Amino acid sequence: MSASILNIGDVISLYAEGQVSGFISTLGLVDDRTVIRPDDGDYQNPPRKFRDCLFKICAMHRYTAQKQFKKAAKPTTITDAVLLKKLQHAADLEKRQNEEEAENMVGQEVTYGSIIQLLHLKSNKFLTVNKRLPALLEKNAMRVNLDQSGNEGSWFFVLPYYKLRSNGDNVIVGDKVTLMPVNAGHPLHASGMELTDNLGCMEVNCVSCDTSWKISLFMDFSENRDDILKGGDVVRLFHAEQEKFLTCDDYKGKSVVFLRSTGRTTKTAATSSKALWEVEVVATDPCRGGAGRWNSLYRFKHLATGQYLACEIDTDPIVDSNRLKLQGGKDVPVFQLNSVPYGHDIFSIFELDPTTIIKGDELVPRSSYVRLRHLRTNTWCHATDIPLDRISDNPMMHKVGLARVREDKEAFAIVSVPTAEVRDLDFANDACLVLKEAVTQVKNGALTANGRKTDHESMRHSQYFHKALTVLLS
Repeated sequence: MSASILNIGDVISLYAEGQVSGFISTLGLVDDRTVIRPDDGDYQNPPRKFRDCLFKICAMHRYTAQKQFKKAAKPTTITDAVLLKKLQHAADLEKRQNEEEAENMVGQEVTYGSIIQLLHLKSNKFLTVNKRLPALLEKNAMRVNLDQSGNEGSWFFVLPYYKLRSNGDNVIVGDKVTLMPVNAGHPLHASGMELTDNLGCMEVNCVSCDTSWKISLFMDFSENRDDILKGGDVVRLFHAEQEKFLTCDDYKGKSVVFLRSTGRTTKTAATSSKALWEVEVVATDPCRGGAGRWNSLYRFKHLATGQYLACEIDTDPIVDSNRLKLQGGKDVPVFQLNSVPYGHDIFSIFELDPTTIIKGDELVPRSSYVRLRHLRTNTWCHATDIPLDRISDNPMMHKVGLARVREDKEAFAIVSVPTAEVRDLDFANDACLVLKEAVTQVKNGALTANGRKTDHESMRHSQYFHKALTVLLS
C-alpha cells in the first residue's frame, strides 16, 4: 500500500497498540461510552461491525458563544430574556460559521502538532474528553465519551509517537500517533479495565500512558461524495422489471434471500428495513473502503442481521421458465442467492455490470441500474416465479436465481437510503437490545446504576422517536 498524507475530511479507523489492542469503537447509538474490543479483530481481520469504528477527521470548531449560551440557559441561572435571545443568536451563528469553515478546510493536510476533531460517523457525535469527571472504571483517569455537538474537550493535538516524526511534518496514513486532548493534559488511553455490563469491552479514557493509535484510511476525502457509490453506503436493490426489492428475512427458522412482493411499484416507496444492504468495496487492505468503480469487487451486508449476500447450488426440482431459458445447458448447475455469516467467504463477492456504455475504471453513480454477477460461479442474478412461501395463499417471497446466461432485463436499481433513516434504524436496533437486556437484569435483580441510566436514556429517546414517527405517519 502506497503511503498517503492524511487530510481533513478523510474517514479513518484508530487501532490501539499497547497493553490493550483493538479498534476504538462504541456501544451503539443509545450508549455514549467509547470502548476497545480486543477480541473483535485487528487491522488484518477487521470487526464485523466496522461502521462502529469509523471517524471523520474534522477541523477545529469554535465553542465560545455556544458555551456562553448553554451556561445562561441553565434553569438555575437568572438571565434577561433579551440577552438570552442574543446569546442564542450568537451560538447559532457560531455553529453556521463552524460548518462553513469545516467545509472550506476539507482536503487540507494534517500535520503533527495541529488540532483536529474526530466525528463518529455512525452516531454523528464527536469524541470528547470531560476533564471534570473521572472515568467510570479507572478513577484516576478522565472520562471519554461521544458528544452531540462537541465542545472544547473535543479538540485533540495529533502528536508523533516515534521520534522519526516531529511537529510540522505531514501525518502519513499508517503512522502511529498520540492523541492529546488540548485541555486535559493526558493522552487518549486504551484501558485494561473491562466493563461489567459489556463483557469483552475495555474502557477508553485519558490518563498518563503509552498507548499509540495506528491510523488506517477507510475513505479519502475526495471519494466522500454523495453522488457516487462507495463503501459504507446503505442502499436498497430494486428489481426494475419485477418491481420488487431484494430482501433478507427469516423463514422457517432459516435466513433466506428473495424478491419481496409489495404494493409499492416505485423504487423510492420502500419502507422495510429488511431490504437495506450495506455496500462493501473489496480492497487489498481489509480496513479500506473508498469509492466504487465498475471494475471493483463488492460485498453486500444485510444491515439488520449482519449476514452477507452469497450464493449456493439450488437443487429445487420446481421448473421455472426463466431459469430454463438462462441455464445455458441441460446439465449446467443453477444457483440461488442465500446469506452467509462471514464476509471473507469468496462466495460473497459480486461484480456490478453497467446497463450503459462506460469505462471500467469510472466511478459508479449512486442511482445506477446494474446487473449482479457472482464472481466465483460466473453466474448472473435473475428473478424467478418460484415462491419460497408456496404454502401461503398469497406468496410474496420469490427466489432469486443465478444462471450462466446474462439477460438484459435482469437489472437492479441502486436506491440510496438517507443517512437519517439509517441512523433511525441503528437507534431502534440498539434500543431494543438495551431494553431487552434491561428486562433480563431486572428479573435477575442485577441492574446496575449505569444500566439504569442507560435504560432511562433509551426509553426517553424511544419516546421521542415514537412521537416523531407518529407525526410523520399522520
